[in-house]
Amino acid sequence: MIRPTSPLFWVYCLVTTLGLAALVFQIAPVAALTWRDMLAGLPFTLATFVVFGGLLGQLDRLRARATIRGPLVMGFLWGALAGPGIAMYANDHNMRVIQNLAGDAFARDWQAPISAAIVEEAVKGIGVFAVAWLAKPLLQRPMHGLLLGGCTGLGFQVVEDITYEANAGLLSAQDDSSNAILVGILRLLTGITSHWLLTALAGIGIVLATTRADWSRKRRAQVFAVFYLLGAALHFGWDAPSPASVPVGSILARTLLYVLIFVVVYGWVVQTERHWFRAVVAWAVARGIAPAGELSTLISLRSRRRARAAERLDGPRNRRDQLRRQRVLLDWVQEAGARSGIRYPP
Repeated sequence: MIRPTSPLFWVYCLVTTLGLAALVFQIAPVAALTWRDMLAGLPFTLATFVVFGGLLGQLDRLRARATIRGPLVMGFLWGALAGPGIAMYANDHNMRVIQNLAGDAFARDWQAPISAAIVEEAVKGIGVFAVAWLAKPLLQRPMHGLLLGGCTGLGFQVVEDITYEANAGLLSAQDDSSNAILVGILRLLTGITSHWLLTALAGIGIVLATTRADWSRKRRAQVFAVFYLLGAALHFGWDAPSPASVPVGSILARTLLYVLIFVVVYGWVVQTERHWFRAVVAWAVARGIAPAGELSTLISLRSRRRARAAERLDGPRNRRDQLRRQRVLLDWVQEAGARSGIRYPP
């Protein structure tokens, strides 16, 4: 993924560096006063990274990440280093514009959701686009977009949590980190509907629109619009003010709705992965470079468990060795699929 001959690669490096500098410049005065509170909230930030990074790995049932680890790291770095610093600066100015145009009463409730849905999704989306463009030969499927978007959003989410904890420290009594800890806990508990999910949805559209040159421009534009605007709309909906009478109920209702929407989209993504996987296995078998039987058992978690159980009927087997072999075979199919040129959806 290091492409010194590509101007876009150097633009990526420059923007990431400038974004980090902007973040440090904006957060340093606060961090100097609240660094103890930031340390107190750090375990919850690390837990957010582990929990939702692990969740992304679990969503990748067929190990599509095997051939795109470089792009995923670049996406995470963009989200963590470039995104927050730029977004903080742009949000401040954007909210002033909304306030000047619409007045204080409107701005009080709506400037934050409007600005965040525009600025933050755009900043993250530009990063997904840049990485997708640099990794065009590798990123071809909806799952690639979901993973790249999810990693980019997770990077943004983790650093945003740190800034929230730093600002919470300003509200604490002397030597009292309770506000920062509370913010860390709340951000962890509500993280299921945060940036990783929003940009995972948007990433599907960005990656397919960027890399699927075999599609018409109209189809790519439609796919981009559907998934990107879905992520932006959910961001706006989450930040929009709740009815004063049911603040907690509103949060729970939104969480359930967002999870349901994501599950529906994810179900479609999984179906595309399985169609692609079967096509690659058939391609490899037809060329005599792989046997059909064992590869066909890898299509789902259930079929893999059955295959391992069947092996143990023939004699003792080490479960760890069985799992390792299945991972190796899955990675082989991913690498073979990248060489085959098979794409899905067609």
